[in-house]
Amino acid sequence: MRHALALSLLAAACAAASAQIAWTPIFLDGSSQVDLWTQASSGCACPNGDGDDCACCVRDGACPCGDIAPARCAQCGLEQYCANMCNITIDSRILKTKSGKTFGQIKSPSIEGPGACSYFLQPDAGQRVEIQLYRLVSVGRFNGSSCVGGWIQLGGATAVRGAAGAAETRLCGANERYTPPVVLFADHGASTLEFRITEKTVRSQFLAFFSFTSLSNTQGVGFHPRGGSRIPHTDCDWMYQDVSCRGPGTCVLASPGYPGLYPPHRRCRYLFATNSVNTRVKIIFTSILLPRNHCATDYLTLRAGNSPSAPLLASLCSERTAILEQPGPNLLLEFNSGPLVPPYDYNGFIAKLEFIERADGSAPPPTVVPASPPLAALTHHIQNVDRVAAMESNVVSNEVAANNGGGRVGCGATVRGFGPGGARSGHFDTRATGWRTQCAIHLLGAPTDVVQVSLFNYNLRLQSCRSHIEVLEGLHDFGGKGDRGDRSERGDRALLRVCGPAVREARDPSGRFLLRQAVTSKGANLTILVRRAGTQSVDEEEFVDGAFAFHDELHEGTASPDATCAATHYGLASPKHGGVSAPSHHHIFWNIEERLQCMHRFIPAANQSVTIEIQRLDRMWSAEPTGTAGAAGCRTACGDAGCECRANTPLHYHDHIALVAGDGTHLSCLCGDFQAAWLPVVVRSWTSVRLEYSVAHYTYASRGFDYAAAFSFNDDAMCGQRTYTTHSGEISSRNVSVTGSLNEFFYQQCTWVLDSNVERQLFIDISSEQDKSCGSWNITLHEWAGSGAHGEGGLAAAAGELLYTFCARHKNHTYTLPYRLNTLVIRLVALSRQQPLYRIRWRSQVVRANNRLGPPTPAPAASAGSASPHHSLAILILLSLLFSLQNQRRVLCKVLGTVQ
Repeated sequence: MRHALALSLLAAACAAASAQIAWTPIFLDGSSQVDLWTQASSGCACPNGDGDDCACCVRDGACPCGDIAPARCAQCGLEQYCANMCNITIDSRILKTKSGKTFGQIKSPSIEGPGACSYFLQPDAGQRVEIQLYRLVSVGRFNGSSCVGGWIQLGGATAVRGAAGAAETRLCGANERYTPPVVLFADHGASTLEFRITEKTVRSQFLAFFSFTSLSNTQGVGFHPRGGSRIPHTDCDWMYQDVSCRGPGTCVLASPGYPGLYPPHRRCRYLFATNSVNTRVKIIFTSILLPRNHCATDYLTLRAGNSPSAPLLASLCSERTAILEQPGPNLLLEFNSGPLVPPYDYNGFIAKLEFIERADGSAPPPTVVPASPPLAALTHHIQNVDRVAAMESNVVSNEVAANNGGGRVGCGATVRGFGPGGARSGHFDTRATGWRTQCAIHLLGAPTDVVQVSLFNYNLRLQSCRSHIEVLEGLHDFGGKGDRGDRSERGDRALLRVCGPAVREARDPSGRFLLRQAVTSKGANLTILVRRAGTQSVDEEEFVDGAFAFHDELHEGTASPDATCAATHYGLASPKHGGVSAPSHHHIFWNIEERLQCMHRFIPAANQSVTIEIQRLDRMWSAEPTGTAGAAGCRTACGDAGCECRANTPLHYHDHIALVAGDGTHLSCLCGDFQAAWLPVVVRSWTSVRLEYSVAHYTYASRGFDYAAAFSFNDDAMCGQRTYTTHSGEISSRNVSVTGSLNEFFYQQCTWVLDSNVERQLFIDISSEQDKSCGSWNITLHEWAGSGAHGEGGLAAAAGELLYTFCARHKNHTYTLPYRLNTLVIRLVALSRQQPLYRIRWRSQVVRANNRLGPPTPAPAASAGSASPHHSLAILILLSLLFSLQNQRRVLCKVLGTVQ
């Protein structure tokens, strides 16, 4: 074809003119050749010596077709396909050996549809397959969403199927000339170019060039992602970490098949992960070329987190360049493609990635300041802190708030967690200040505070612990004594000691955060001490960075040192009234990217109950295993027995907040489609209750959902665990105050033990004016189990075999207990919108001939061959009667004998 050279020249010109669409220039010989491999159709010697009227071949890489086509030449290695270039294999190594070229031409035969041809392209190592499509004749048509009737398709050796059918790139057209060409790349080894006609046609044909393009090509057409790692078991997802992208240009990402046309119906995700809290991610889009007016299907999104449901930061589409810069620790770039739509003059995006060390001082860090301690106590505490600091510190101490330098404090800093300018949490980094061989950071809390510290990254180089990190109780410094004079004194108060050489990075090689390395102080003050080498370089700098938080144990509960996020409120030590909220403000959660579960446990005293009121609740979402986000995965249903979370998948896949009893009973749970009108949800309990806050997938950028709850400890002894030794008595419910909320629930677990040291027969009378189901509340009578009374669970564990169950709908019932069952356990279990109303009375028939001085009598053990308890009781009564008659007979005989 005489126009092939013109196409080649035009392709090269267009490649130079367009910086966004590029392809491999294919150019051979002079301007007068017939086609890519034929210089002239006649005038040269024939291969078999039969004259000189055969085709003249291009000098470099062409061979005559011979008798099958004497007027044509073909690429050496493919000359056997001159007459019918259909269903062939094109191997890069064979072509390179025979023609010296790794590119060539595919001119399909002219077929009458239906029909098909395939071309199997085998690249060598370090190569990708490139197709340049110039001409289509009667190859199907585009119906607005896909090709019908015929197509050209480039796919891998094994097709990848998507939700919309074949995910390979299909092109079609009735009579198309592409200038510049439509360029396709395949990056997964061997590929197949399929030419298929599914309808009746007279002449269907296409013209294309192929090239086995080197991946190391510096001109751009051999592009492949740099600096990242492909995420296993995904089609086009990548991970980029700052540790792999140290220098400019070391990390590059692009749409699949760039700079060629990208596949349709793809969703490719690029996760950017930072190891330092001070690192920002900069994405420089050098080219974005997407179909015009198709922003609904072909677009880019950037989200603050590693989940598709994380907050949206930016959205890009159409044709443009852009620069985006955001803080970590996680960012997710998502590329979405819809169906291929003509004209095929787009090719996706390419971007450079940079990780920049920069402190963000644009806004202070979020803080939560609890209720202030009494003024007198706080003033006394400040005076003591200042006096100790002045005595122990010989370094320059700079008073800083955590929002100085974006919450980043360094050597010589003293951070107050109270008073004006104080901060409740923040970050520290020894690189934030000038180099010091001995570095101290002081954290000063209010009198009721404890201090939490989490280490993210550190680098210690010196051997034998000459470089080390210490986290110490109280205020302390090197005091000018070097590392000898105070080592023993510090060692007794060290909560954590890390000896060099040691290196820690926040993430593992796969990009997952490592398990946290954290400590919690016992007192209100903490010191971080670092000893380092006398000199340093940028590549070998010794440092430590992490986060701190002050926790007010009086108002926020007693912190659990072994848990990420847990506190306990004791009824006798906590304020009578208080509140709790979502913990997402803390900087120590920066390195969490998984399920976050925080727990507040409320433990009332024996004469108390606790009321918890969920007052405010913001958005919640679901993370289904399939990746579907939204509230539809979990729904809330409130009834007489509390609010319930209902989901088809395990609850940990869904954001939720739950009130759970000490024995694991879910009293109320809110998730998904809860309605604000349902709030407040109130639970009053006479046993321990924990409030569980669960974020299905927490990241520091998205931070889960918010809530606010109030609690109060109430003085009442209505329910608990008590023992009665009287032979008759009464237990009755008492009215308690109610809030009037639509969703207010009462939870009770009461245990009473009726004990007697003499043998008796016990009668229990239970009555209620309510008409409730057994599921709302019930009273059960149990035998005494004995051994568990003083173990875990207290008297509740002493409940043995169940004898009877009373429900409110029974109204009134009297139970006669077996003779000699001297110890009885009565239990009340209730979860209802209404407080249970009941009255329990008991009386005893006592036989005082057998006094029992000791612990409660266990239930008699029945052997396999023994009689039933009722038969045993009858036998005992009969023997008693016989014994009584015998005594009467003896007395009568004595009287008669005396008379005689």
